[in-house]
This record gives sequence, C-alpha cells and structure tokens, in this order.
Amino acid sequence: MEVRFHSGFDAQKEAFSFRFTCEDCAHFDERDGSCLHGFPNGLHRLARYTRAQRPEVIVFCKDFDLA
Repeated sequence: MEVRFHSGFDAQKEAFSFRFTCEDCAHFDERDGSCLHGFPNGLHRLARYTRAQRPEVIVFCKDFDLA
C-alpha cells in the first residue's frame, strides 16, 4: 500500500510510536537484511525514511508483523 508522504508524518509517527519498516518486522532477517518470506524490501527499509531527501510516498508492506 502506498500513501503520499506529508510533512506531519514524522510527528505522527513519533507521537503514536508507529512502526512500519522491515527492521521492526518479525519477518526481517537481521543477518543479511532480507525478508524471511522472500519479498523485495528495498522500499520498506528504515534508511529510506530517515534520509534528508524524503520519499514522495510511504510504502507499507502487506505482510508486516510487528516483532
């Protein structure tokens, strides 16, 4: 699912302790950075959302499971 990034997203993310990236997912393999289900995860990784250049859209994984 894709949602347009907006300026208030970071504040909302912190206020509600919102987690949505691979690094917080139960299916994330920390050893090699892959998804245990084999899904491509480049668009779901934390580094994409912490850069100075923010993405235009936030991409949520359909199989995210909070670890």
